[in-house]
Amino acid sequence: RLLMTEPNVLLLDEPTNDLDIETLTSLEDVLDGWVGTLLVVSHDRYLLERMCDRQVALLGDGAVRDLPGGVEEYLRLRHDARLRRVDEKSGSAPAGAAEPSARAVVDPARQREARKEMARVERALAKLSTEQDRVHAAMVEKATDHHAMAELDVRTRELDAQREKLEGAWLQAAESAD
Repeated sequence: RLLMTEPNVLLLDEPTNDLDIETLTSLEDVLDGWVGTLLVVSHDRYLLERMCDRQVALLGDGAVRDLPGGVEEYLRLRHDARLRRVDEKSGSAPAGAAEPSARAVVDPARQREARKEMARVERALAKLSTEQDRVHAAMVEKATDHHAMAELDVRTRELDAQREKLEGAWLQAAESAD
């Protein structure tokens, strides 16, 4: 109901807890098209990767930390913090801690955006496929009505053009995600 009033900011605390799959999918579809500001507190990694352009974390040191690498960066920082704690207790250099410069330079924000775009296109393709199935079923029903068949043929061509465009968008997003 809140979404019907068209607010420009939504604050969501664990919005996916206790939802069935159908409701969860519907919520994600609505939030994916959200044009306002969305502040989400969640442990749902998939939701965060799909919905959020920017992620921040509380790592236990009292500071809010920006995470341009998303959840992957959070997990790495948490792992590195554990290694430092173990190192402080043992008094030796942390094993396995890599310098950030030693890692391959990847733009995680761009990859995350590309994955979000791929997911959006995949949902659109699924809806388009359902529509195409509906049109094909209507063609079977109206096989003897040439006027209806002509209209359905036009609709089929429109849907094919949309599919081609969406598949191109998916390929572009997939290249960016790699």
